Amino acid sequence: MVDTLKRARVSFLLASVLYVILGLVLLIWPGVGGVALCRLLGAALLLYGLVNIVGFLLRDREMGGFRLELLFGIIAAATGLFFLLQPLAVFSILSMVMGVYVIIDSLVALNRVRALYRMEYPYWWVSLLLTILGVVLGAVLLWRPFVAVEAVAMLIGAVFLFLGLADLWSIWKLSRLTKALRETLPIEVDPIDLE
Repeated sequence: MVDTLKRARVSFLLASVLYVILGLVLLIWPGVGGVALCRLLGAALLLYGLVNIVGFLLRDREMGGFRLELLFGIIAAATGLFFLLQPLAVFSILSMVMGVYVIIDSLVALNRVRALYRMEYPYWWVSLLLTILGVVLGAVLLWRPFVAVEAVAMLIGAVFLFLGLADLWSIWKLSRLTKALRETLPIEVDPIDLE
């Protein structure tokens, strides 16, 4: 069970770090080119999706893996594969695709908000605000108010950077609270399965 929790944490951390790296690359080098951008995003999405799928499949049946995590993993992997195979077609609708992806990812992050709330963390609302802001940023990408390729690339980079940092903050807080609970409670505390 402990190994399963560690694998789930690694999956969340990997995704968050990928978001931060991708966000920084897009902010620093927005003119990287449509095809290269699509291939980079495709590789990141495919890797993230596969990590989620494998993480779900390796979980114990008693733990009841996140079905939403499996669905999201399949969607992310399929989207990543499509990005790799059809980069030119994808780039024309990139901001809309990223908008949907960011909205879904932000909604998945509500599990961490709920866990922080149930653990009676007084600033759980910060994680909720970050999640809501992620949904709003996804909506901005979805309706694509920017026409210039570099502006879209920079906006996507800013959104990914925000998502990565917000996820890292939530994971860090949840880990600290879980550690504190383990020290005070005689039972095993599962931070991911607090429902």
